[in-house]
Amino acid sequence: MTSSDAVWLLGHGGAVALVLARVLGLAWTAPSLASSGLDWRFRVGLVAVLGGIIVPVVVGEIVAPARWLDLGRVCLAEAAIGAALGWSAALIVAGARQAGEIVGVQSGLSPAALFDPDAGDEMTPLGHLYGMLALATFLALDGPIVLVKALIESYQVVPAGTASLSVETVNQAFSRVGQALALTLRAAAPPALALCLAGMAFGLLGRAAPSLQLVTLSLPIRSALGLLLVGLGMLTLISTLSAAWGVWPGGW
Repeated sequence: MTSSDAVWLLGHGGAVALVLARVLGLAWTAPSLASSGLDWRFRVGLVAVLGGIIVPVVVGEIVAPARWLDLGRVCLAEAAIGAALGWSAALIVAGARQAGEIVGVQSGLSPAALFDPDAGDEMTPLGHLYGMLALATFLALDGPIVLVKALIESYQVVPAGTASLSVETVNQAFSRVGQALALTLRAAAPPALALCLAGMAFGLLGRAAPSLQLVTLSLPIRSALGLLLVGLGMLTLISTLSAAWGVWPGGW
């Protein structure tokens, strides 16, 4: 760092702090970065790298508060904005995981649940699979680049230091949650409905012929059928996830 760089940082230190705060919020909630197993030093390094890219682009438009107390308050608001941006993307992954959970439960794979550090809870193998497919689709569609671009453009939508909790903000948050639930239903509906019909068929056959012991045979058959349906519907699932990522972050 040269002396001119040091002078520039001293003159724009508040604006740089606001930029880094928004990037920090994003780094703690974005897809694949929200994992509890991710080392905090990696996040700090990522914030430094992204901050070095974004600061020269937006710092000229930022007016930082002169008082330290006001600067700290605005930094917290900036971190919340970045976290909300990452959270809106993470909702797509969460919706995909929940779709896999629904199909996994219908397939009888609940006893095979494994701990997922990203979700912070146990998930069925299909929940893991759907979540990994959502992340893979995110990466295949240049999601990280779109994420950084959305972060830069967020300064035009919500300039630094102007964030406020309004009715529109709350409505947008609830709208994102509703869209995630809709994505869950779209992704899970084809195999889940087929498995429900298969379960009803097994129930009717069991009542018609109790001696066949269909209750014992139904679990492995439903598991195999569930995996088969997921495999057959893989292209449809990827298309659904691609459509969700394709219109993010504007609305999906």
